Amino acid sequence: MLISRRPMAPLASFVDTLWASERGAMPHAREANLPTGRVDIVIPLLDRQAITRFTAAGDVQGQRFHGAVAQGAQDRVHLRDTQMASSVVGVHFKPGGAAAFFGGALPELHNRTVLLDDLWGPSARVLRQELQDTQGLHARLLRLEAYLIARLQRATPVDVMVITALHTLAQQPHAALIEPLQRASGCGPTQFIHRFERTVGLTPKRYARVLRFHALIQTLGLGPPKDWAMTAAEAGYADQSHLIHEFKRLAGVTPSAYRAVAPDHPTHMVVGEKISNTP
Repeated sequence: MLISRRPMAPLASFVDTLWASERGAMPHAREANLPTGRVDIVIPLLDRQAITRFTAAGDVQGQRFHGAVAQGAQDRVHLRDTQMASSVVGVHFKPGGAAAFFGGALPELHNRTVLLDDLWGPSARVLRQELQDTQGLHARLLRLEAYLIARLQRATPVDVMVITALHTLAQQPHAALIEPLQRASGCGPTQFIHRFERTVGLTPKRYARVLRFHALIQTLGLGPPKDWAMTAAEAGYADQSHLIHEFKRLAGVTPSAYRAVAPDHPTHMVVGEKISNTP
């Protein structure tokens, strides 16, 4: 069972979704999580439950985390273990929203998963214990929400310039041009990149690539393209070859392979063939 909802104010300015799930083992051993360009918190609640991330399809051991984790902003696919039963609570931040909770640590979290203890100290373990002691998915979300709202009292101030740039990019994901945003910000190129990366966890160009990719997979979810060249042009790619190259760079598979899998969730894909997450 999976539930999710939007948070209440004032958390809604920073967090897109709070979610909780309880499930048995999945019929597939691994799942590919496609990049979202956003930061996530994942908190496993079963005593022996671990979160396992794999660096590549051939990675047998993976990296195991016993406890809550922060998943930094990704611009490449990562693989996770789905063969064990799980009880999990999570936070999916808005673009730029995680900076209020993690300060300047986001660039170091790029394409990484780290224990939340390493970022928040003992309070992360206390939160996990409280969630373990709370019965019911809805009640757990209320507890998580209350914790995050309380943590806002010591939040890092929002960089309004970057948030403004993010809103502009969201309105034009197919044609996200960085230079006009930088000029409009009044910052020099180096300062603009630094402030953007500190707030988002990705450089402006990397984030724009992910944004364009997401607009494309939303289109692919509507059905197979009749004309790939036209789809490429409408999605903001130079040509079909450019689209395929960028898609494989971000998703680890070709657009056709992605369409064949037809995932129920656009960014969660069952691993059925070789996945590449090389830059």
